[in-house]
Amino acid sequence: MSRSFGALVGAQFFGAFNDNLFKQLILLLAAGTLFPGKDLQGVAFAVFSLPFVLFSGVAGDLSERYSKRRIVVQMKVAEIGIMAAGILAFFEMSWTLMLVVLAIMGTQSAFFGPSKYGVIPEIVPPDRLVPANGMITMTTFLAVLTGQALAGPLMDAFGPAAEAPRLWMPGVVCVGFAVLGTVIALGMRPLPALRPELKIGYSPFGDLPATLRTLRKDRRLFDVLLLNSFLWFNSAVLNQAVNGLGGRDYLAVPADAKVELSYLLTTISVGIIAGSLAAPRLAARFSLGRVVFLGAGGMAALQIGLLLIGPVVGRDTGGFPVALSLLFAIGFAGALAIVSVQSWLQDAPPAGMRGQTFAANNFLNFLFMFFAGGFYLLSNLVGPTFTQLGGAAILVVYLVRIRRSVAPMAIGGAG
Repeated sequence: MSRSFGALVGAQFFGAFNDNLFKQLILLLAAGTLFPGKDLQGVAFAVFSLPFVLFSGVAGDLSERYSKRRIVVQMKVAEIGIMAAGILAFFEMSWTLMLVVLAIMGTQSAFFGPSKYGVIPEIVPPDRLVPANGMITMTTFLAVLTGQALAGPLMDAFGPAAEAPRLWMPGVVCVGFAVLGTVIALGMRPLPALRPELKIGYSPFGDLPATLRTLRKDRRLFDVLLLNSFLWFNSAVLNQAVNGLGGRDYLAVPADAKVELSYLLTTISVGIIAGSLAAPRLAARFSLGRVVFLGAGGMAALQIGLLLIGPVVGRDTGGFPVALSLLFAIGFAGALAIVSVQSWLQDAPPAGMRGQTFAANNFLNFLFMFFAGGFYLLSNLVGPTFTQLGGAAILVVYLVRIRRSVAPMAIGGAG
């Protein structure tokens, strides 16, 4: 591992940790604590996702116009101020202010993403792209694991139901990790801008429409780009459904034991970490397309098992072990698909288009996650298990539709 790649891994790890700790605290508050009898997680997901829809285009242009290393460092500095604002939001226990900070955090992540993923081919040789993406995905979800796992205990210890509510204290932790991530990011070696002549317009969408038109000319590239978005759509619906499984008709998690929901989310992340480690090994033995089919198809098939939670197995009949086993396997399968797809998307576009490709990728991913927030509101009608199964069904339908684009996927053979 080069020093620059190590610095990138460290910087994104602490950024993902902060994002997920802060966001999960808000999701726990939205899933009934602040609004008894209601589940407003979809609102929080939509607010976080909207900036990716609005600003991914100009973020991709900036990642080609300027050094990606420079943008990475600047976004880490911005993270410090955002996490400091999070302290105030939790201190005031203001739902409106929490959503404002969540939206700003989403904006920072939207500008960070194209440079984070687009810089990998600049510091890693092509034959190491799959292992590099496996490392990025593994450490990202290790951060997700630790961030989400800490959210439940912190909510129990400092949240509204605690003896002495002080939810602002986790915000102090987030500021400290933002500072540490910024220092680590400075370890990346200087990198040149790939397209310094690129003009940046006034539209927040930048050259996104033109980028999407260019990408659509390569049907395989655009098909796989959309597949990544369907994977994230399904994952976002599933993440919300896991919090919904705490309801009385499912696992009946007590109001003062939110840590149990963190165990479920942690298990998904452990599965993703294991799948991220396995993806490079499987890609070395089988075609990349086959690994994608195995991962995406397996993820969707396993989600059928979550229908058992509630009507078949509940809190007193082994529901938790069943949920943990299924969620680990779902995370493992999902990682196989996502690592493979992201690696291919870094290899397929020409140099000078990779940052813009990942800007389009971010735009589409979070447009789909924005829809996932609205889609999950259906859970108020049909419940979380059937809602997440709907997300899996949508993924399978699209995967079957583009099977001819997925089958020949290979690093170095993107066309």
